[in-house]
Amino acid sequence: MSYDKYRLNIKEITAGAFIWIMLTGILAYFFYRSFVAWVLLWLFFPLFLKYEKKRLSEKRRWKLTLEFKEMIRILSVNLQAGNSAETSFVGAYRDMKKMYGKSDMTRECEAIVRGLENNIVIENLVSEFAKRSCVDEIKEFAEVFAIAKRSGGNIREIIADTTEVIDMKIDMKREFKTLISSKRFEHRIMCVIPFAIIGYIGLTSPGYFDMFYHNPRGVLIMSVCLAVYIGAFLWGEKISNIKI
Repeated sequence: MSYDKYRLNIKEITAGAFIWIMLTGILAYFFYRSFVAWVLLWLFFPLFLKYEKKRLSEKRRWKLTLEFKEMIRILSVNLQAGNSAETSFVGAYRDMKKMYGKSDMTRECEAIVRGLENNIVIENLVSEFAKRSCVDEIKEFAEVFAIAKRSGGNIREIIADTTEVIDMKIDMKREFKTLISSKRFEHRIMCVIPFAIIGYIGLTSPGYFDMFYHNPRGVLIMSVCLAVYIGAFLWGEKISNIKI
């Protein structure tokens, strides 16, 4: 199972459909005042589900990254206590199970432990997990871990140093995400303001926008406005989704 691929469950599809009903209802009313437009907007529902898959996949990988951060801390402590790498992973699995229950990281630790019981080389197990994770920090750790094991170096010090570096990198990412999340919130508030303005004018001046509805010219103008609005929204989402 690769973590860059996400399969929506029934609950997530249902939630997505409910959100899409709300969004398309608002767009169809403000841009077309037409039930037919609302029905036609459902043609784009698969694209919305694709967007949701990407969003949930990124959220899942970030959760995996944070849990991995805790796992390598525990692993490093176990190694410093004089345990072998194999025994340290078994101890890390037990601690992760107590802390996170049946999380993705716990399941990955369990898979490594099961592999060790079947006499599979630990470097290969960690490398396979890193490939599935599609997370840079996990890949970096797997490479360092494999080199340390095969070279016969001081694995305790190497893993301790690597853990410290990865820990700092993930903390920086978390701080950056916190800053970006506030800007993303501001962007989404700005996207709501045009509807508030149109709604206010429509209530205080009935008929003010009638020329834009139910005629070919008006439909064309509003379609262009909708395209510009969606383009601006997606552009803003892309800018606020900077990766480091």
